[in-house]
Amino acid sequence: MSMIRLGFAAALLGATLFVSQASHAAETVLRVGIFQDVTREAIEATDFLEGTPYRIEWARLNGAGPTVQALGGNAIDISWGLSDTAALKASSEDRRNWSAGNAPIKLIGLLAPVDSTHYSPSLVIASKASGVTKLADLRGKTYAFNEGGNANAVGLLALDKAGMSLKDVKLRLLTYDATAPAVVAGAVDAAPATRSRVADALATGAVRELATENEVGFPGFVSVTARTAALKDPQLDAAIGDFMTRLARYLNWAATHDAETAAAYAKTQQLTQEQALFAAKSGAYRLVPVNADGAPFKAEVAATRKLGDIGFYPRPVDFSTVVDDRYTARIEAGNR
Repeated sequence: MSMIRLGFAAALLGATLFVSQASHAAETVLRVGIFQDVTREAIEATDFLEGTPYRIEWARLNGAGPTVQALGGNAIDISWGLSDTAALKASSEDRRNWSAGNAPIKLIGLLAPVDSTHYSPSLVIASKASGVTKLADLRGKTYAFNEGGNANAVGLLALDKAGMSLKDVKLRLLTYDATAPAVVAGAVDAAPATRSRVADALATGAVRELATENEVGFPGFVSVTARTAALKDPQLDAAIGDFMTRLARYLNWAATHDAETAAAYAKTQQLTQEQALFAAKSGAYRLVPVNADGAPFKAEVAATRKLGDIGFYPRPVDFSTVVDDRYTARIEAGNR
């Protein structure tokens, strides 16, 4: 059954809602889902959202599944940071694959890591106490991930690279917020994680890095994804277009202003200055279009095929069915 068909009430049980200070008088409200409090904290510390002709409401959600439900259930309009695999995963788990004409959510932009070689945004980690030092050591160990998104995809790719599958590990399905802390605490042996969320644990040696997302064959993108009905609403369409330009400008600025962004990580995650700077560099992305002739789109198509081969998608899916490239010019304007 599709994650969207499960309903969206559960998606908001753990959500925290915030109203942006960017605008108070505007009638149009753009509801933006995020995964980490630092996302809102960092951008609102700048002036990139000042003077928006709409009001922003932020929703802090816990993982890919709840976010897909929130989009499909009209609880949010866009998600900033949703796994690029989440829409296709939901499509492949519905009674029949979505088409370009009936897909209820669409990727409208991709977030590409600024420096995935030195600061990969995702990785597979193991607890210090687990004795796991390489992917091959995962056999028979407890292994966790948040189901339905990129952590799920990276988790399967890591096992495949080591010649294993889920049958070879003791799987634990956890929420996005709970997965990394479970490894740090030694409650599970290993898991895929967002690097910026385990910056302190990596620094202290509480966890060790087994492989990056690129090393297991994952391109490393996340997305900005919208509910299709919002794209069809003229006021929301205009608001989203404006937001995409502002977001592109902000991300370009943030990529070269690590110290300023690090302050938000230090505040929200209680990190040292050194750890916060590392987290900021690991969480740096640029917004790129998702048009069919671009290299990111082609990388997504190849990754979709591989993930189908290893069983992440229960049946073949077409990446183009969950893409809407209408904001290409708006993104490019923000990147100039």
